[in-house]
Amino acid sequence: MRFEAPLPADSRMAGLRRRRAARLVPLRPQCNKQAQWPLTERFGCSVPDSSIDIPLAVDLDGTLTPSDTLHEGVLLYMKQPLREVSALWVPLREGKAQFKKTVAGTVLFDPALLPYNEDLLAWLRAERRRGRKLILVSAADQTIADAVAAHLGLFDAAYGSSDGINLSGVRKRDFIRATLGDRFAYAGDAPVDQPIFAAAESVVLVGKVARLERLLPAGKVVERRFPVDRAGLRTWAHALRVPHWAKNLLVFLAPVLGFIHADWVTAVQAVVLFIAFGMLASATYLINDLLDLGADRQHPRKRFRPLAAGLIPPRDGVLGAAGLLAGSAVLCLALPLAASGVLVLYLGVTLLYSLLLKRLPIVDTFVLAGLFTVRVLAGAMLLPTPISPWLLTFCMFFFLGLAMVKRHAELNRVVQAGGAGVSSRGYTAKDLPLLLAAGITSSFAAIVIFVVYLIEEQYPSGLYSRPEMLWALMPVVLLWSLRVWHLTVHGRMNEDPVIFALKDGMSRVLGILCAVIILMAWL
Repeated sequence: MRFEAPLPADSRMAGLRRRRAARLVPLRPQCNKQAQWPLTERFGCSVPDSSIDIPLAVDLDGTLTPSDTLHEGVLLYMKQPLREVSALWVPLREGKAQFKKTVAGTVLFDPALLPYNEDLLAWLRAERRRGRKLILVSAADQTIADAVAAHLGLFDAAYGSSDGINLSGVRKRDFIRATLGDRFAYAGDAPVDQPIFAAAESVVLVGKVARLERLLPAGKVVERRFPVDRAGLRTWAHALRVPHWAKNLLVFLAPVLGFIHADWVTAVQAVVLFIAFGMLASATYLINDLLDLGADRQHPRKRFRPLAAGLIPPRDGVLGAAGLLAGSAVLCLALPLAASGVLVLYLGVTLLYSLLLKRLPIVDTFVLAGLFTVRVLAGAMLLPTPISPWLLTFCMFFFLGLAMVKRHAELNRVVQAGGAGVSSRGYTAKDLPLLLAAGITSSFAAIVIFVVYLIEEQYPSGLYSRPEMLWALMPVVLLWSLRVWHLTVHGRMNEDPVIFALKDGMSRVLGILCAVIILMAWL
């Protein structure tokens, strides 16, 4: 069933008067730079404002929204039980239309969460107020087109793929002609729309306008251009969380502490491991954002992420993640098998976290702490000697405290804004005291374990000429941890304490102090 909304009676009468008046004006006059006809253009040459007589068909994916509803639906489908996901190839064999129908009928689609081209929407609303007929014609499933049209309240009718027919390309052109007649305008964004552009009396170009203009026949009327720039390096850097690569410096911890067993080969491998971990982590960030599009768009901060905001289409996000995973796999060829195995472990746990574990309160904090500790373990795999279990235990408790900081900051921000909790994580306001107590306890436990590490590992090792200097690390680390918790309780902590440490002046000073202490202990 298609969505249709009749025009009000006064709008129909106004349209009738305008059509009668329009017959007195030629449709395609000679170019006149002095003419005041701002609503239509022919490659920079003004033409009379008779476009109100021409119904406008508007595409959905890539045009009305910079995203693709099918791609987003498939990503939602990936959260279904494995048996259903594995059976998705069956409707795909029956054709695109059936595939789209299966996906649309399985996932819960909310048109209010889609990113829209606001400039195009504003212009379409203006056209609607002028009495122009607007219809939505999309290759998306009919139910998707109906939902978007009902949400926007802008279109007289909505048509999508149905009855085994994929409404795209030539089929869309023929459908529009059968529905609107030979005189129609079309708003589209892709080369597949070329047959429709050629048949339309005028066009509205969205997206890569310069490329689309090369597809138009000579003299084709262009009513409006809505260029959309491709995502640049800054946008991709944001999506890939490049600043978060600082977390991967943990792979150097074991080689630095065990430098007596290291050589230049180990140093080179540590650099390769750092890059491989960075590419792998960035890929998992993209995957996590792709799976969390709906939740991120409802989050006060995460809605500005490039994928959630529509700055990067889901397809590009998938390709980017695949490319990064492939690059990380290639770098693994230069690493010891054990270090590569830790990378695979990190990938598996991260994917499980994105699909399930992050929705389990408390469990999610242990997983985050474990992912940090795995970085330290990966670096240790480059050395011929086993890593100290006390060092790994210290890392686990230390990063568990930071994970609690992250969750407490996120939950506290939501509660302060009047919310009841973070539904996507399973936390409520009642969990704030628990997170605070558990987090501070973990931070203190880390200090105690560090003492055991010094006594059991560093003093007997003879690695440091003055190991007693390392005791000075404890008050420095504890001071930083308590300062982080103080800022968190007062609502002044970024949701990611690691990024906070990179930007905070005192954190950098304390970090340099720790490095100086370790150097003095070694000299």
